[in-house]
Amino acid sequence: MPFHHSAPGLAPGLAKPRPGTASIVGFLLVIEFASGLTQGWLSPLLPSILQRYDTTAANLNWVNAVFLLSSAVCVPLLSKLGDLFGHRRLLTVAAASVAVGSVLVAVAPSFGVLLLGRALQGPLLAFLSLEFAIVRERAGPWAGRAVGLLVGSLALGGSVGLLLAGQTRQHLSLSTTLWVPAVLMIVMVPVAAMLVPETTLRTPGRVDWAGAGLLSLGLVLLLVAVGNGGAWGWTSWRATGGIAGGLVVLAVWVVLELRVAQPFVDVSLVLRGKLGPPVLAGFFAGAELFGSQAAGALFLGLPASTGVGLGLSAGQLGLVLVVFGLAAFVGTWLAPRLAERSGTRPTLILGAILSAAGYVLTALAHDTVGVFVAWQVLVGVGNGLVLAVLSGYVVTHAPADAVGISSGLLNTARTVGGAVSGAAFAAVMAAMVTRPAGAARPVTTEAGYMTVWLVCAALVLAVAVLALRLDDRARQRTSPTG
Repeated sequence: MPFHHSAPGLAPGLAKPRPGTASIVGFLLVIEFASGLTQGWLSPLLPSILQRYDTTAANLNWVNAVFLLSSAVCVPLLSKLGDLFGHRRLLTVAAASVAVGSVLVAVAPSFGVLLLGRALQGPLLAFLSLEFAIVRERAGPWAGRAVGLLVGSLALGGSVGLLLAGQTRQHLSLSTTLWVPAVLMIVMVPVAAMLVPETTLRTPGRVDWAGAGLLSLGLVLLLVAVGNGGAWGWTSWRATGGIAGGLVVLAVWVVLELRVAQPFVDVSLVLRGKLGPPVLAGFFAGAELFGSQAAGALFLGLPASTGVGLGLSAGQLGLVLVVFGLAAFVGTWLAPRLAERSGTRPTLILGAILSAAGYVLTALAHDTVGVFVAWQVLVGVGNGLVLAVLSGYVVTHAPADAVGISSGLLNTARTVGGAVSGAAFAAVMAAMVTRPAGAARPVTTEAGYMTVWLVCAALVLAVAVLALRLDDRARQRTSPTG
């Protein structure tokens, strides 16, 4: 992944960074940190939300499901609109939507209004795609380093959000606690509107609304069925029909996009161009990263009396998550520097191997918190390398007028991968249970957690295999002699 004239993977012809690039990237880092904090803020508060609205645990799943569905629709749409009308403009629109949604979540008089607020927060996941397009144009040969820092800022913000939300809730009311990300996102709207410059390159043409609608419908059908498969039963007509229907709609969408003159997404870039391997790798990386989070948190928090978990308190769990976030940030910081010296493929393979080794070691030895954290640091650094390299590769290899939608596809692939693996891992953990003596309910066995970690190792090794198909030739075209 590139950041200057000798950087690997850099598409030729990018201009030098413009004056003020460092401050612009700094503002984007603040926005992305706020995005990560907002994304991580709600999870520790779910028990309090359950009590406030007197709902059921099954209904509570929709708090995250609605956000995920909204994101699946918003990320490609806002990314494409950014390519057409300006990425700063759409980043401001996205920030405004998230700010309104965050306020609704904080003041919601009913559970339905809270879900509406979560839907309006969906554009959060489009921030990165729009920011990538801005740094591609403004940072030029330094774009790879900026991309890595943005990904790292997101990871760090998410970990800080998980930690601070629980700590804040111990001292303040739920409403006041929920106002923290709302106020932060309100501030981000003028930051995006007034302190971030607009891009100048535009994709010619108009929005392919038929393509946008089909992609959104296919993703919604697929994700609703996958997210509710455990509750509905995987053999029920709703689950099988939703999955099959979603796949059929997506297949129709691909055929349509290959035939129209101005497609919503240039699918040929994915099917026959340079973006297919990184987008597929993003799916596996998202499945590994997002799918493993629930298992890790549950294992750390289960009382030691069950014979399975490590019995951490909420505060201790938050500290462990911050360590993971810091490790991922280190990986994103290292990624462009390693890629400069060795190339995109070796750096991506190194990150995948580090993560795979961390998962395997976690499966083999997880009896103490210190050992568990040590292996998770390996996973974190490896994930930071993987995510930064994939993002940088897409940014620098996408057509200059399609950086937003290309990055949006990568982020959407990660989201879909996480949704699929999260549902699959939930089914595995529900099937492999035991009831310890005196326990009120069954808990997942040690073998269940080990299965999740080993599958995650296999998923991230698939990323290493796909890395062999990445094109590093741009490195030779742009490297100076001597």
